Formats: sequence, C-alpha cells, structure tokens
Amino acid sequence: MYDSLSFGLLISYGASLAQAAFIVSKKIAKSSVVRHQVKRKLSDAIQIYLPRLPKNVELVFLAKQKAITSGREELGREVGEVLKRAKLL
Repeated sequence: MYDSLSFGLLISYGASLAQAAFIVSKKIAKSSVVRHQVKRKLSDAIQIYLPRLPKNVELVFLAKQKAITSGREELGREVGEVLKRAKLL
C-alpha cells in the first residue's frame, strides 16, 4: 500500500486493461454528494495517467479526509508522485 496525504493506493495485477476504483467511506463524509465529489476528483486526477500505466494493473484508491479539501490539480500531483513511487510510471 502506498500513502499520500489525500489517499491510500492499493495495487493489484491481473486485469486485461488498466483500471481504477475509488472507495470513499462514510467516515470521510456523511453526505453522498461530498463522497461523489471526492470520487470525481480522484477519477479526473488518474485519467491522464491511465494510458501510460501497464495494461494489467488495477488501482484502488482509498480516500482520506484531506481529499475533500484538495483541489483537482493537487490530487493530480499526488497521484503522479505515488505512481512514480510505485514504479508504475
């Protein structure tokens, strides 16, 4: 597992295409609107990296409280840093 300020990242191999999943617990935000906003921000952040990832990788993002207040650009930088740390880029 790889950690950043806004999310944790679990990596698995075995998919036919690179894909990502997002988990935002009710502990992070009670409101479903806020949880969906966090999922959309994380989804936007990973989209630019998906074509460059190995074809068989599966990513699971576990959102943290900081993801609520983080902007899309900040999340994008964090995703890039974590993927480099995981040697996927």
